[in-house]
Amino acid sequence: MIKIPHVIRQTLSGLRTIDNSLKYQTMGLGLTLTHFFFMLVFGVLQVRLMFWYNLAITVYYFFITVFLVKRERFMEMFLASFGEILLHSAMASVLLGWNWGFMLYTIALIPVGFYFCYTLPYFKENIMMPIITAAIVLLCFVAVRIVTWRLVPLYTGYIPKEMSSFFYMFNTMITFVMLLVFSILFSLEIRYMQRQLEQENRTLGQIANYDPLTHLSNRRNMNNHLKSAVEEAEKTGETFCLVMADIDNFKKVNDTYGHECGDEILIRVSDIISGNVREQDQVCRWGGEEMLILLKADLDNSRKVAERICKEVADCVVNYKDVDVRVTVTLGVAEYETGSTIRSVIGKADKNLYHGKNNGKNQVVC
Repeated sequence: MIKIPHVIRQTLSGLRTIDNSLKYQTMGLGLTLTHFFFMLVFGVLQVRLMFWYNLAITVYYFFITVFLVKRERFMEMFLASFGEILLHSAMASVLLGWNWGFMLYTIALIPVGFYFCYTLPYFKENIMMPIITAAIVLLCFVAVRIVTWRLVPLYTGYIPKEMSSFFYMFNTMITFVMLLVFSILFSLEIRYMQRQLEQENRTLGQIANYDPLTHLSNRRNMNNHLKSAVEEAEKTGETFCLVMADIDNFKKVNDTYGHECGDEILIRVSDIISGNVREQDQVCRWGGEEMLILLKADLDNSRKVAERICKEVADCVVNYKDVDVRVTVTLGVAEYETGSTIRSVIGKADKNLYHGKNNGKNQVVC
């Protein structure tokens, strides 16, 4: 069972979104309880029309909370609530007077409309929906204000005057709570979407810069590291080496055991190479079964790293479908010299690699 404090912490930090059913059930329950309170008060004040109206609306909200939310009919729930709040606010203001503050609820409907536009899939990217609802609220607000200027409230004769002040404060408080709650919900939704966008950007970065099979840098990403290495070497005078590694007889492995076995070999060799370099070094799948290694070290130390890789690969056994498969690698090492180009250093490493290939393989050539 998931602990509630843990869920709250994840929601506040943007790691998870609020469940729609829970959210709209809570909203529906809040509306039900609010109208139930109005029903009791209007019953005591003998405002019969509003008593019966709120009784019916209490049942109405209970119904849509149970049935519409269960069926995930959130759009219908929003539209029904929007219309009901407008009607209730207008009726209460005309019957009791403008100074009771019931029209304050209509102001809160404007940001609520934009919130639903942002969160409900039916309204997403349809900016006209909240604009239309805001225009309807404005027209209703102005119309009710004009009517209350001209008409005397029907139920003010026997109601204590302090009740209007009480209701104005109560309605102000409820409106403030509505604005606060939906502002918090909006902030949480935006935070969650930002987290999702960051995760998607990281995924796209992974796809753009790394080989999907070996998880090594791809050629595009490696070129950026090579460029930075040259700039740093020219600035500081510190050298670096490039090591070109190629799996020996890789085509024969694929032809004999299949490409799935070849993929397993590539992954295992990549892991061995990655395990023998430091954090500041870079390993790239240069193409096919070729790996390019950027070592921030001189030629002698780079040769030692290459020899260690060569030995570990030769000692490695890949068990594929109950068959032990062994491979070797040949590595060519070249050191960067001031004024050289990346292409020339790669060319030297490649030349050394093929010298090793032509002279028995499974060796390191500097």
